[in-house]
Amino acid sequence: MSKLLRVLIVEDSADDAELLVHELRRGGYEPIWKRVETAAEMKAALDSQIWDLVVSDHSVFQFDSRAALSLLKASHPDIPFIIVSGTIGDERAVDAMKAGASDYLVKGRLARLAPIVQREIDDLHERRTRRSAEQAIREHEQQAALELAFAYEATIEGWARALDLRDKETEGHSRRVTDLTVRLARAMRVSDADCVHIRRGALLHDIGKMGIPDSILLKPSRLNAEEWEIMSRHPQYASELLAPIAYLRPALDIPYCHHEKWDGSGYPRGLRGEDVPLAARIFAVVDIWDALRSDRPYRPAWSEQQAREHLASLAGTHLDPRVVDEFFRMLLSLEAAQEEREGSAGAGVRAGSSILVVDDYLPNVKLLKRWLTEDGYDVLTADSGESALAEVARRHPSLILLDVEMPEPDGLAVCQRLKQHPETARIPIIFLSGVDLSGNERAKRVGADDYLMKPIDAFELRFHIRRVLEERIHASTPS
Repeated sequence: MSKLLRVLIVEDSADDAELLVHELRRGGYEPIWKRVETAAEMKAALDSQIWDLVVSDHSVFQFDSRAALSLLKASHPDIPFIIVSGTIGDERAVDAMKAGASDYLVKGRLARLAPIVQREIDDLHERRTRRSAEQAIREHEQQAALELAFAYEATIEGWARALDLRDKETEGHSRRVTDLTVRLARAMRVSDADCVHIRRGALLHDIGKMGIPDSILLKPSRLNAEEWEIMSRHPQYASELLAPIAYLRPALDIPYCHHEKWDGSGYPRGLRGEDVPLAARIFAVVDIWDALRSDRPYRPAWSEQQAREHLASLAGTHLDPRVVDEFFRMLLSLEAAQEEREGSAGAGVRAGSSILVVDDYLPNVKLLKRWLTEDGYDVLTADSGESALAEVARRHPSLILLDVEMPEPDGLAVCQRLKQHPETARIPIIFLSGVDLSGNERAKRVGADDYLMKPIDAFELRFHIRRVLEERIHASTPS
């Protein structure tokens, strides 16, 4: 029974191409083939379907084997490339092999073609099988890490809710200050990775109060000197609680330092100026703002103008002046964005936003879908490059989360096709990869908007998605 073989032939002679096909049939193959003789034709053919093999003449009139090999390796490095030529010399053949060609033979010895093809197809299958097994192991490990991270985050959220429930006077405070603190950190160009830790620190900023007795924490009247000394221990309690937890140690700046002051008069260590961690300086501004703008049993919430004036009066003493200035700028931008949303239906990032998750590892897809659905996105899924392209054509998503290591076409090839097509070129694409793509030239060439390494932090992913979608909205909004 003949073996199906999808072969792309780079050849300017139709008769020579027929000879190659005839030889493949004699070797037991049933070729599905196409002949090309220019770079544009080859590129279109590579984009049109999946090929098992490329066979190239060395001296095509408009397009030689070196150019054909370079084009193939840029988009489909796995596909075997065999040079069949009557003009290539040994030195050039060796150079071609070093550049990634699989083998070469002269046109007068075509009987060798079928055995070479069989060897290369077997080698390709073995490589893909081995890589698939290695990828399955990595995916399983990454999935376990994702699930563990999700459990950690659920625990942190639970602790924050427990603190709010314990102190009814400030119920909802943790969530509000966390959201504003992360917004302010991003406005100050803090990296997404650091914003993840800032978010956790903000949620747990008062975790040390777990060690404060209710008689002091919930006392309705002013604390005496002894009670205040006990209350002021809560940053140290936070440090003692969180420092042993490696996962939360990078988030400790806010729980431990949010009562430090710019002029050095704060506690527990009396840090001054930029010795106070930036995360704590950012949080301190937001914390005071929320306290002033919230009702308390002993006073109503201050007006926005009163709160602004009070924050301004603290700049340079209690608070970092630069952070206060940036906070006021952020408030103006938030007000402008609110007016825009009220004046234009669907202007928000999440309203109507759909995200296509492309991954051939089903547990990853399920987890990402759960996270993103909870954030209010409409989540589409695909488990291969071909199904991803079909889903994009059908639904035109707002953003694509694209795994890289998939059966052909892999994520890089899918991204390249989408970015080169006028109807899909502006859809943002974020690569999700188990390997670092920062130095990958092919990844840079295909035009993805961002990339994240697996295992993915749910909240870092959230920041990346929001930023990319915001950039797309701003780019499409007339100035």
